[in-house]
Amino acid sequence: MEKKTIRLADCRKQYTYDQDKACTPQETIDRFMQRLAEVNLDILKEVRRIDTGRLDIPVYFSMCGKDALNTIGNKKQMGKGSTPVQSRASACMELGERFSFFSFIRNPANFVVGDYERMRQAGYPVLDIDFLLTSVHDRNLSPEMLAELLKGLPMQWTWATNLTRGGEVMVPFSWFFAINEFNGPSAGNTTEEGILQGVCEIVERHVCAVITRERLRTPGIDPESIKVPVARQLLDKFERCGIKVYLNDFSLDTGIPTVGALCWDPSTFPVKSEIVYTAGTTPDPNKALIRALTEVAQLAGDFHTSANYVASGLPKPLSLEEVDYVVRPERMIHIDEMVNVGDADFRRELENCIRALERINMEVFVLDTMHPELRIPTFYTIVPGAHFRERAAGGDAALFAAKLAAQLLDPAALEAKLTEMQQQLPDAYYLEFYRGKNLYDQGLVAEALGHFDRALTLRPAEEDIPYLYSYKGCCLRDLARFDEAISVLEEGRRHDDERPDIHNMLGVCHFKGQRFEEAAHHFRRAVELNPVSAIDYANLAINLQHLGNIEEAMHNYQVALSMDPDIEFARKGLAELLLQHAE
Repeated sequence: MEKKTIRLADCRKQYTYDQDKACTPQETIDRFMQRLAEVNLDILKEVRRIDTGRLDIPVYFSMCGKDALNTIGNKKQMGKGSTPVQSRASACMELGERFSFFSFIRNPANFVVGDYERMRQAGYPVLDIDFLLTSVHDRNLSPEMLAELLKGLPMQWTWATNLTRGGEVMVPFSWFFAINEFNGPSAGNTTEEGILQGVCEIVERHVCAVITRERLRTPGIDPESIKVPVARQLLDKFERCGIKVYLNDFSLDTGIPTVGALCWDPSTFPVKSEIVYTAGTTPDPNKALIRALTEVAQLAGDFHTSANYVASGLPKPLSLEEVDYVVRPERMIHIDEMVNVGDADFRRELENCIRALERINMEVFVLDTMHPELRIPTFYTIVPGAHFRERAAGGDAALFAAKLAAQLLDPAALEAKLTEMQQQLPDAYYLEFYRGKNLYDQGLVAEALGHFDRALTLRPAEEDIPYLYSYKGCCLRDLARFDEAISVLEEGRRHDDERPDIHNMLGVCHFKGQRFEEAAHHFRRAVELNPVSAIDYANLAINLQHLGNIEEAMHNYQVALSMDPDIEFARKGLAELLLQHAE
């Protein structure tokens, strides 16, 4: 395994119009296209503008070529910016980032496999296990107990640079990826630009998670205080379309500026638009505002196309009442009152951010994930202790050890490991859950059901209760006990009505009972929550077909097949309706 050492150098900004970059957007595009021409890989199919022009804020897709599609697993990446060229450059770099990252994690040569004991015996400088406890906010479990729980797990380890203290260390990538998943990859024109973006994105997700969980009222930002021309122009574009914009200072105690932006269009909501709620983090508050507003444009579908966006760092509100703590701030401030750690040099900005995080006891670790052929600077940043939505909020490292075991071990070894863990933690609901899931994954549905029942009696964490009801309902559905499944799934829905899997299963169970109206309702909700689920569009269509809603059924069949042309019942259903329509 190659040891990649990250060294920072001075890096003056060369472009500062709407985003800060080490070169112009056109130079970014030209370099990206040149690299594509030099590699024997099909990475980019095309770059396509997809906004309607109503907001006059450009949004681009980079459509994946065959190799990128096989590596990443989805068809497109989105770009944002206040100008067409910046949005195109953003879409290209997003594709380069994702392709490089997924190529990195799929290459076994980038990792050494073992547990803590094996890695220490091999002489590697391993990350202190206290950082693992910090990463999930566990203040109760001892490092010794966590080491025992992780014993025997074949974790993947790789080199990272500690930018806070300096030096290289081996980090258990498997652990951090189980927690953060895709919260951490970044790309840039240079090392310093790319790492800074990664750090800012983690800070953005962190403050959003804290504000959402605690429903914090943060200062509102007076729109009249915004004087930077690009930011002012973006706000004017929203106002010209009658779109309401709420801006908040989400920086909290990080010492790095984050702007929250919530936007909605009274003239099109809720039929043709959604409430769009997002945030932007950069060292300069005005650039953070620009990032947040261009992100809104990226997600909103110009507020008149019935587009459904996938929520990421922040929840997707269905009403303003759900986010009262956002739209009714504690006080109003001028944007110039926000913290500002900006500089004309990316290295100094990055160092400012690292020092700010160090003041709140957070350290920054960075992995170099550059693709050896594409050679775009890409990274994966880890900040133990940073929050990310509901993940790791419960503060239970043993739960994540069990989750990791479930990901890394074969069924027989997993059952043995979970049984061993239960001897140390007999009342841990998540161990019963993972034992049940292990049985379910082997097709032993009836046997799995008992474990999910027992897990529900062991005082599970509030955020995990819907998962348990979801799996229990899944078992009952598979056993054709549809009415019982509906009862269980409705209980799960009372705890969390925004789980597309629960709505999917409710739709299936109602369909089996020929209650097509109820089934259509739940499949409609499923696609609202997960707009990229082809099977739910197809399921919605077949229920609409049964209800006689032919035009809407045809539309949803077509949407489903545009995402996944191999859904056989959707092809058959659409063919039947087209034939009827022709007659």
